[in-house]
Formats: sequence, structure tokens, C-alpha cells
Amino acid sequence: MYLTYDEFKALGVSNISEDNFKEAITKAEFQIDMVTNLFYADGSHDLQNDLISSNKRLNMRAKAFKKALGIIVCYAIETGVTSSNDAISGNVKSLSIGRTHLDTSGTASANYGKSAVPNEAMALLFHWGFLYKGVDYR
Repeated sequence: MYLTYDEFKALGVSNISEDNFKEAITKAEFQIDMVTNLFYADGSHDLQNDLISSNKRLNMRAKAFKKALGIIVCYAIETGVTSSNDAISGNVKSLSIGRTHLDTSGTASANYGKSAVPNEAMALLFHWGFLYKGVDYR
């Protein structure tokens, strides 16, 4: 697990319940692994080591990864979009949060391509190099 509930709360991105978090985190981790090409999942990079690294860039990159994951969790809970299938099919037509109600029929989704990753998370991942698709020349 990349992100615990306590770490999520410390990010300050949302005030969702622990039960909702536990329900969304597994699918959110799958989504972030898909767009980052398994950056931390394949074993070539270690999230925990990057978090405690004295190298400021590695440390900040790991924190950005966790924040992007927190944003994906919030997006999944608030919109109901938890998979690329939900994003493609457009199953989520309306959303209510508190006293606010949004009807999304006829509008574009605020997610990246056909994934369940919101644009804010993609921008953060892009900035820190997680979306690089180049070929290593070595």
C-alpha cells in the first residue's frame, strides 16, 4: 500500500472517512500504477527509501506521488469514477456533495484521457517525471 489513511489525512486534500478511503485506495493505486508505468510497483524504485532520502529531489518526488494518489482517491469518492471503464462509458451523470449538485450530462470529464485519474493528479505526476515514456539509451 502506497498511502495510509493517516498519511492521506495529513495531505489535507479532503476530509473523507476511513471506510471510504479503504474502499477507494486499491483501485486508486491500480490507476496510478497504470499511468506511471508501475514506477514504484516494479521494484526498480522504492517509495519508502525515496521518502527518507537525503536527496531532496527524490524526497519531493515521493511526496508528490503520494499527493497525486490522494487526489485520485478523492476523485474516485466524489465522482464515483474508479476505473477506466467508468471514465469511458460516462456512467456517472450527476454528483451530489453536501448541498451542491452537479449534472454532468453533455460536459467533458475532468480526467486524463480514458483513465480514472483527474487532471490535477496528472499534472503533478508529469511535473515530477512520472509520465516519461522515453527509452533508456544505456
